This record gives sequence, structure tokens and C-alpha cells, in this order.
Amino acid sequence: THNDTAHHTLSRDRLAKLDAVMKQYITDGKLGGAVIKINQHGREVFSEAYGWRDREAGVAMQEDTIFRIASQTKALTSVSIMMLMEEGKLVLEDPVGKFLPEWQKTTVAVAKEKGGYDVVPAKRPITIRDLLSHTAGVSYGTGPGEKAWRDAGIFGWYFADKDVPVSSVVSKMAKLPMAAQPGEQWVYGYNTDILGVVVEKLSGKSLDVFLKERLIDPLGMTDTAFCLPPEKTNRLAVVYSAVDGKAERAPSPGKWEGSGHIGQGHYAGGPCKAFAGGAGLLSTAHDYSRFLEMLRQGGTFEGRRYISPASVDLMSH
Repeated sequence: THNDTAHHTLSRDRLAKLDAVMKQYITDGKLGGAVIKINQHGREVFSEAYGWRDREAGVAMQEDTIFRIASQTKALTSVSIMMLMEEGKLVLEDPVGKFLPEWQKTTVAVAKEKGGYDVVPAKRPITIRDLLSHTAGVSYGTGPGEKAWRDAGIFGWYFADKDVPVSSVVSKMAKLPMAAQPGEQWVYGYNTDILGVVVEKLSGKSLDVFLKERLIDPLGMTDTAFCLPPEKTNRLAVVYSAVDGKAERAPSPGKWEGSGHIGQGHYAGGPCKAFAGGAGLLSTAHDYSRFLEMLRQGGTFEGRRYISPASVDLMSH
């Protein structure tokens, strides 16, 4: 474009600022380490590693360091659902109960004025679209019915320590009272984990295999998986928690605290049984940028089409 040079001059200034802020974060101990990669118009304009992969061992962060990408996993699962939609296996208005029978009828917890809650039937079935947009009323266990979720042992986003598949946990969820009526409000929670089970059901493959065959391998995401291969243990970033404004090494493997799992997790050494569509993949900045570039290009990358521009449009508006 005609203003390309001006555009990049402006960027250089801002990139220098970004660089300075990141270095300051490391110096102040607010952050253990980070990898930042910025692509513009499909070209890399910035790539830098900051701080430590393992501060205590004095090992610097590298650009190919592997991170737990947590909820960024959701985007790959959502693309998988769009792939299945394009194959005619589902429509977005389908009730999830069509594929996972225990979800045909669900309930909602409604808080009582004097404490406790009532359980009422859902006004309508939860749809695939509800799950994709986190408007199904499905939380991570919080809400008026929190006690029921905690008693059932289903709470928080973390699945890597479970030695059962996600599908067995998701079928139990259906019986618990949701945090809101379907379609009435935005509630962040297990929505995409449920969609991961739908992907498994409709494809006849476990989620790790489906993602690998349809997205990870074709996109050249060579370091993206649910479990860390033993030969890559020296590339996994250490988790640091923010404690009083400072980055503190989290325990290994860690434990449940409050609303989630605090710690290094069970990504190296297993059990490697629960492939959670909502949070669970490991990846690198390089790998994830390839996935994002496919979406930026309207569903195509390096001559291969993954989903249609119409699907990308639906996802991003």
C-alpha cells in the first residue's frame, strides 16, 4: 500500500516502547518471562524472548519455548466445530442434546433472597451456538448452584490431572444446575470443553487426534499437543504466579486453590487421558501464529483451505 513506509515507521516507535516495557517487567520481577511475536500482513515484524524459561535454574526464555496455552485451546476446538458444520454434520442451532443425549434437558440454579437456591428447568435446550458464544449459562462451577458443582468434584478449568476422558466429566455436568438460562447472558465456563466432546462424538476420534490430523499437522504446528513429549521437557516454560505484584514460582504439579489449579500442572508425565477443548494444549508463539494467520486469511494458509471465509466471518462477528 502507498502508506506502507509511514505505517512501519510508526510501528517501530511502538515496538521500541513494547520492548522497553517487557524488559522493565522482567527487571521488576513482575513477570518470569515471555515470548512476543507480531506479524503484520502475514510478515513477521517483531519476535523477541524476554526473561526466564526457568528463573531459578538461570535458563533464559527462548523463542521456541513451549507454553501452556490454556484457553487459547478454545479457538482450535471452535474451528473444529465449524469444520464439522461445513461437512453437514451439525448446524449451529442444533441442540447439544442431539449429539450428547444427557444434555437434552438441563436445569438452572436460581438464587433465593435468603440464601440457597431453587432449581428450575431450562426454558429451552442449549444449542451449539450457545456453547460457541458462551451464552449457554454454563460456568466453571460458579453461580448460585456452586455447592452442587463442588460436591460433584467439577470445578475450575483444569483437566490435565484427570485419568478419565473429558466426555465422562461432561456427561456428569449435564445433571448439575447451570448458572443462567440458555441465551440470556454471557457466562464463561465449560462451553468449549463440551464442544470438544461433540467433536469426538461426530468425528469418531479423540480430540487430540482430530486436532492433530485436521489443524496441527497440516498447519505445521510442530510443538502443539496436549502432552509434552519427554524429549521436549527442557523447553517447557515454568509457571510463575503473581503474588503481591511479583512473579513467584508455582508449586509442582500444584493443587486446586479457590477457582482453579495453581501450579506447573500434569502436562509432562501424564496421566494424559483428558483432552480438554477448553484449556489444555501446549504450544509455541511460532505455532500459534500459524493458526492465527490461517484465520486472518479467511480460513486458508499456504495453499490449503481449512474453513470457509463465511465460517471465519461467523466466528469473528
